[in-house]
Amino acid sequence: MTPNARLTWSSNLETGIRQIDLQHQELIEMINELEAAYLDGHDDNALNRLLPRLTTYVVFHFGTEEGMVRKFAAGTPHAEHHLAEHGKFTLKIAAMKEVGSTDKHSALGDLVEYLKSWLLEHIMKTDKELGKTIRAQRAT
Repeated sequence: MTPNARLTWSSNLETGIRQIDLQHQELIEMINELEAAYLDGHDDNALNRLLPRLTTYVVFHFGTEEGMVRKFAAGTPHAEHHLAEHGKFTLKIAAMKEVGSTDKHSALGDLVEYLKSWLLEHIMKTDKELGKTIRAQRAT
């Protein structure tokens, strides 16, 4: 696995919802820290220290987003799609952790790449749509 460039927060990633944007910035920093540990060959450290912290923060972040989905987008196709994406992500991470128990280095590299691509895709499409929905409802 050849890592891509380090994730960098930019205005292109803003949803317009400060709470979500701040959490996304924190997630990006955690993923970058996990990637740095991987690139330095600190697989055990990354898996034992960083991954549980990242997992806990993802659960917290998903709770924030899902609360906003229920409040501002309940019953919409967006709500169903958003919640389904979170569910698929959770299942994928659990499966990747299982694989990681046997081949830590390869699994950690795959995990880092998955986290980076998933987060960017999720922010650019799903979370930006949620931000637009929330801003529209707040404006009325």
